[in-house]
This record gives sequence, C-alpha cells and structure tokens, in this order.
Amino acid sequence: MKFFKCATITLGLSALIASAYVVKEGDTLWDLSDEYLHDPFAWPDLWENNRHIQDPHWIYPGDSIYLGDSIRDEHVMVIPADKKKYPCKAAVADSNLPKGRGYMVNSAGCDEMDERSGEFENMLGNLRDKDKKNKKKKQEEDSYYYKKRPAPKIFNGYYQILAPEIYTLDSLKKDSNFISVRSGEKKEPILHIPEMEIVVGVGKKTNPGLKKGDLVELLDAKAIEVPSNRGRSFDKFALLKLSGVAKITAIGDTLSRAIIMQSFREIKINQSKARLKHPIDPINVTGYDNVTESNIDSMAQIRYAMDPMLIIGSYSYVLINKGASQGYETGDAIAIWEEDKSDAAIPPRLLGRGIIARASNNESAVLVREAYSNNRRIETGHRVSVTHKANIVK
Repeated sequence: MKFFKCATITLGLSALIASAYVVKEGDTLWDLSDEYLHDPFAWPDLWENNRHIQDPHWIYPGDSIYLGDSIRDEHVMVIPADKKKYPCKAAVADSNLPKGRGYMVNSAGCDEMDERSGEFENMLGNLRDKDKKNKKKKQEEDSYYYKKRPAPKIFNGYYQILAPEIYTLDSLKKDSNFISVRSGEKKEPILHIPEMEIVVGVGKKTNPGLKKGDLVELLDAKAIEVPSNRGRSFDKFALLKLSGVAKITAIGDTLSRAIIMQSFREIKINQSKARLKHPIDPINVTGYDNVTESNIDSMAQIRYAMDPMLIIGSYSYVLINKGASQGYETGDAIAIWEEDKSDAAIPPRLLGRGIIARASNNESAVLVREAYSNNRRIETGHRVSVTHKANIVK
C-alpha cells in the first residue's frame, strides 16, 4: 500500500514538474507563449493560469510558471463559456501595456474581486474568441467577397492609446499641455531606455497639483507633409506617436526629474514632446452592426502612411480624410479598396480590413489589421469604407 502511495505521489510530482517552467533572465510571457502555446498573442492565457503574477510585464528569474493545459495540440486555449459574457475576462491585449495607474480602462462586466489586481485585466481586448484555425468558406458563384464581410472580433482600448495623433504645426505650438523634455543622464545617450532619467519642464510653481509618482507621456514628434484634399499641394502637420511613459521622482520649482518606466518604440529625446498623463477614455465595444452598402464616391481615402518606412501592412496606422462628422467614428470597422478605373462596372478589389482607432471631426487614424495580398499593397489614395458600426457601452 505504501508503495502505491509513493508511486502515486511520484507520478503526481512528475506531472507537476513537467507542467512547470522556471523563469530565466530575459524571459517574457510573450516569448513563453510563442514557444509553448505556439502563439505569442495567447500570453494572457499563460497569465490567467498563474494568478500569483501581479503584472504580466514583470516576471523574474526563479519564478515558477505553471504551463498545465497550455501545452496542447490545439495551440490556443479555449476560454470557458461562463467567462465569455464578461468583456474583460474574454479579452487579450495585442500591444505592450503601460505601467501605472493612469491607464485604467473601465470595461463593462468586470469582476475585480479576486486575488490579483484587476488593473491590467480591465485593459485587455478579446483575442481568446478568435478561431485561428477557422478556414475561409468557399464563395458562392456570382457573389462578391465584400458582400460577406464578417464583423471584427475585438476592439482593444490600446488601439486608442497607441494611435498616432495629428496636429497642425500652429496648434501644436499653442497647446499648453506639452512641456519641455531633456535627458537627465550624465552622458546623454542616442536612445533612452527604461530606468534612464529625464528632466521635464514642469514644477510646483507651474503646476501646484503635481506630485511624485505622476506619469509623463513621451511622444515621438516629426513634421510630415500630407497630400491636400484640394489638389496637388501638401498640408503640413505634426505626427505624434506615444513612445514611452515616465514617472516623476523629484519635483522642483519649474523642472522635475522622472524615470522612464516603459517604452513602446525608440525614444529619441531630441525629437520628443512630453506631457502629463493625457486623459483618454477608451471605448468599450460590445458588438457591431453590419453596414449593408457603401457608395464608392462617398468613401474616404488614405492620405498618409504612418509607418516609418511608409509601407502599409498589417498593424500599420494610416491617416484617412474623413472623421466623425462624416460617419467614420472611433471603433468602427473599415475595409480598404482598390478602385478599378478601367471599367466603372467592375467592383473594387478588397485589399484589407481595419479599425478606426481614433477619430477627430474630419480625419481618422486607422489601424490596418489584415492585408490580403502581398503583390497588391495598400497605398495612399486607396478607398476606405465603413463596414460595421460599433456598439459602444456608455
């Protein structure tokens, strides 16, 4: 009897050890998900299985990661049905999450009463419902693909937070929210990375409510020329992209020191703007209503590719020439078309799909989520139509 008990315990321990992983220096949940789940975007499944990890972006050598049911032939874990009705439990972020309280996203239907802080879980989109093995259905004869557009799976609040911003040069100069920023390192590096020090132009005299721990956004800023809507001329704008987040550690009269906590891209201080945490209320999309038709003459056009290489592909941002005033609103799903000008009766060619990440009155930043062709690239001038209107929780 003792032998069987020992054998049972030994087998149990062996199974537990086989399902565990000890973190090494340089490991991230993204890399571990890629290696063991064969899908880096499934890292929240790994985080969900390890409730002792408070912050998914900070795991340390020696930590034990329970893999368990994550290793399986299906590559993607299936979320239980009872969780699907809660947006924050059935969601995954597909971008790095900023660190700090200033980026709380209020999601509908979230239960924060568990052993882990709900701060990051409330900010997740929903990728677990994605069926990555779903095969494309064969199209019926005499029907066009664009008539059968599926609704998007998710809208992630970080699409808004990380979406580029467009300013006219004059409005950027007059905006009092932006403050000066310079390196605080003894020898200024070409690029700044987390844990490096910066000095920002705000203090207790210029902002009496400033306190230690407040977050500062660092934005990469560059001047761009965008083709005008009126002809062959160009309009000059400033393109701002969130490049990092810093935390104030010491406050002076007009200057303060801060430590970079998180970076999303290269931080070049000499071409950066800074501002205190910019208030933004990410939307919560509960579903989509199909838009049955669109007139090609009323469609928007791509004005500018916001990728540094000006090449538009999956997860690139583009600027289009219509916004909320014309029915192109944040959260709406869009399709990108190539118009065949040889014959007006030939339907436009579908090149890709995306999401409106941030819409102003007359312009919008669109995140391209799918590009369907390698030899027909998405380019400026291509048409953009709204295919699904977002249902937003108020």
